[in-house]
Amino acid sequence: MNYEIIKLEEFSGTKATIYSALPYGEVNTLYDNFVDEYHVEFREEIVSIADLLEDMGHKYGIRENLIKMNEYKPGDGIVAIYDNPDKNLRLYGIRYGSCILVIGSGGVKPKEIKAWQENEKLSKEIEIVKEISEDILQRINDRDIVFSTDGLELSGNLNFQDNEQ
Repeated sequence: MNYEIIKLEEFSGTKATIYSALPYGEVNTLYDNFVDEYHVEFREEIVSIADLLEDMGHKYGIRENLIKMNEYKPGDGIVAIYDNPDKNLRLYGIRYGSCILVIGSGGVKPKEIKAWQENEKLSKEIEIVKEISEDILQRINDRDIVFSTDGLELSGNLNFQDNEQ
């Protein structure tokens, strides 16, 4: 996948920076696509998730009590964001400490399933976030991406292309 990691100014603040992936050739980030897909049927949940992201950026940081940790494998940073466990929507992202969150997309987790693996759409969205996580981790290990001294921002090469070596 070809994409760029971009800062979402509307959510980012003094406590945390929120990013999303912008696929090349697209005008919407993965998060924007998530909102577009679900804003009619799940309007209240979309508003609540957006409010939570804004609160993370401006008030609380990326606290563990605000997200579901270890959504994929322990230690990979992949998390689920939702306003209430009893609700339907799940938004997936990658948490870097308590100050940086890279959000992807997500979907509806039907009540009759226990895990995202049981749903094709959620599985697809988690795989995309996993790929982004692996790409960023490789760049961090190569020192092509670094954290700012205050731990609030990513800097370096945030453009990812499939044909890179």
